[in-house]
Amino acid sequence: MAKLPQTKTEPKTRLERIASVSPRYVSLLTKHAELRARFEEIVEEANGPRGRVDGVIDGKTGAVRYNAVPLAEQARRSQVAWVSQLPKPKPKPIVRHAGAVALLDDLLPEQVPEELSPPPPRASWPGEQRLAELGAEAESITEALKLIAPEITKERKQYSRLVVAQQSAEYQQLVLNIVDIVRELGGAILAHHEFINQQRLDGVAYSVFKPINLNAYGNLNEPHTPLLAVLIDAAEKGHIRPADLPQFKMPVDISYLQGGE
Repeated sequence: MAKLPQTKTEPKTRLERIASVSPRYVSLLTKHAELRARFEEIVEEANGPRGRVDGVIDGKTGAVRYNAVPLAEQARRSQVAWVSQLPKPKPKPIVRHAGAVALLDDLLPEQVPEELSPPPPRASWPGEQRLAELGAEAESITEALKLIAPEITKERKQYSRLVVAQQSAEYQQLVLNIVDIVRELGGAILAHHEFINQQRLDGVAYSVFKPINLNAYGNLNEPHTPLLAVLIDAAEKGHIRPADLPQFKMPVDISYLQGGE
């Protein structure tokens, strides 16, 4: 019987893996990325060429080079830039005196919309309105990022707890594999040291054996040395019992196991 072709499963992206555990964490991360991206767009627009074009005359050739001027630079150059940064008085609607209106009755025409809802003051320089809009949006994004930051931190911790609950057994097995290898390596190194030490005691110039350099592992029975430090750390973090720590016994200090002349 012919076998059906197997469909290759595409590996999940980082966000897909997170979403399978904590959809809210993904939503927070996605929104954070969107806000940051939009903020970068605002900065780029404010500092990118827009609207105004300046011409610069080359003193030697007389040629004119034209360059677009960014909004932020336009604001800096403008003679009224400092004025434009000050709060503008909000236009107030014209309110007729109620008593006067009552006396005149229908002799007065109705107020035009501009009197009841006056338009905002005109911009001091071209592009001012757009720069103000970008500034307001950037401020909103900055405040939103401040609000979302603690939520991301809190959700990351919760997400991490869920992941650990799902994968702690797998990690425990990885640690135990390392512990077993460290124990085995420690035993092999001790066997090496015992052999070389016996040659030393027998008066053999054991350098003829060309013994390998194991100084990096130090005296295996000292807690700060690499192998025992790994095992002690595993015990302190609860991966193995303290009673399961191996008792490495050096036949002699490692300084005696070098040379062999």
